[in-house]
Amino acid sequence: MKKIKCLECANDIELESKDYKIGEVIECPFCGTELEIVEVKEGGDFVLDVIEEEK
Repeated sequence: MKKIKCLECANDIELESKDYKIGEVIECPFCGTELEIVEVKEGGDFVLDVIEEEK
């Protein structure tokens, strides 16, 4: 199991063990913020970015 930290609420999000790819979206179960994987680093760590909702 992999853990990431939400960029909005700073809660830890537990992810299933699978291969995540650039462009995939992860929704925070705590605050509902959508996080997009913008880079997968060597070793499997992610670089995330918040998807801004259009108003």
